[in-house]
Amino acid sequence: MRVRHFSILVLALLVGLTSALIAQSGTTQSSNTRGGFMLFGGIGLPSGDFAKADVDFKGSAKQGYFGGAEIMFSVAPNIGIILNGKYLIHKYDDSEIAKQIASYPISGLSYTVGSYTAILPMGGIRLYTMTPIGLFVDGEAGYIFAKSPELTVTGPGLSEKVDSQSGNAFAYGASAGIDIGNTIVVGASYIASKPKFDITANLNGAKSTETIEQPMNVILIFAGIRF
Repeated sequence: MRVRHFSILVLALLVGLTSALIAQSGTTQSSNTRGGFMLFGGIGLPSGDFAKADVDFKGSAKQGYFGGAEIMFSVAPNIGIILNGKYLIHKYDDSEIAKQIASYPISGLSYTVGSYTAILPMGGIRLYTMTPIGLFVDGEAGYIFAKSPELTVTGPGLSEKVDSQSGNAFAYGASAGIDIGNTIVVGASYIASKPKFDITANLNGAKSTETIEQPMNVILIFAGIRF
């Protein structure tokens, strides 16, 4: 799924949502509320530079998984406030590293590589309909606390380690989906952030550090249960 396709989906749902809200304008506020506590999870699809394989230990994220919890409060007919937290895991695409290892003049090299992880506390505003199978769209903002993957390469006469580092930054997002009876919720989100990592490499005892601004844009496809 491309970002453009997701934007079109959000726009289409927004148009449908606006029409539904106009049609519901004569109903009472008590019949126009949704909310509660929700647990959710799904798959994460890296987007843009985050998904591109790179020889300099940037991007190269694979499809990942995430889970989280959300609480929603209705503050007006068809309008809610949402607060949620997500935990994401994306394995590192080691295909470029494997090519470099294979072409290295020394045989007997081996390597291990970790994953990207991130915690995302966010909040925002949701617009929704109260039809039995309702539509919703929302905008969110928050903060990302991320960890870069750790890499080790060992072999005859060679010992290299790139430590896992913490990075954080503001994060922004938008979501769209359907809400079935205020119980089952399915949808998709697009999250954008650019945390900075101070990447430290140790090659045979010699250390070097480079600051990397890593876009961590992801499309999250999720399903949840609201209690």
